[in-house]
Amino acid sequence: MRILIIGASGIIGKPLFESLKKEHEVFGAYRSSAEYPVDTRDVASVRLLLETLPKLDAIINAAGSAVWEEFDLLTEADYYVGIKDKLMGQVNLVHTAKEFLNPNGSITLTTGILADFPEPSSAGLALVNGALHSFVMAAAPQLKNNIRLNVVAPGAIKGAIESEELFAGHAPVAIEAVIDVYKEALSGSKTGHVFKIY
Repeated sequence: MRILIIGASGIIGKPLFESLKKEHEVFGAYRSSAEYPVDTRDVASVRLLLETLPKLDAIINAAGSAVWEEFDLLTEADYYVGIKDKLMGQVNLVHTAKEFLNPNGSITLTTGILADFPEPSSAGLALVNGALHSFVMAAAPQLKNNIRLNVVAPGAIKGAIESEELFAGHAPVAIEAVIDVYKEALSGSKTGHVFKIY
């Protein structure tokens, strides 16, 4: 397959890129990339990247951030950071990417455990994660050309946080197991599905 990974320099994106390139033609994009720069907050940036690439079989987004702050200190502007970046960045990616995928292609987004099991200071992240789950379930049946749309929701990645203590009540997950879930979303037949690994 010909696959684009957005966020290919990150905690999930980098090892996912290294794993998938062993079997597929993979393009790795991220904001500071010299070869394939992209900022999902900017639809024009996403479109420019996709126009430079050959027709794709799959797009995986592992990029997006939101503000981590105590609830009483969160401002409206703080919420909009996550809404603009992690939420609408991925929503707009779906709207744009569907034009650049081969029939029977797939789009896989990324959220996380906080949609179901929040931590203190996680309201901004929980908001966008939960919204993305609902979006994927609603949008997937409406995509044409048999394009599948799913989302992977991992827990904290083992080794990526300071301690191996429970996060949101769950133990950190191995990146190898998370990669396997992305591969399942990539090659399986499910659409509109939230792949939870925590």
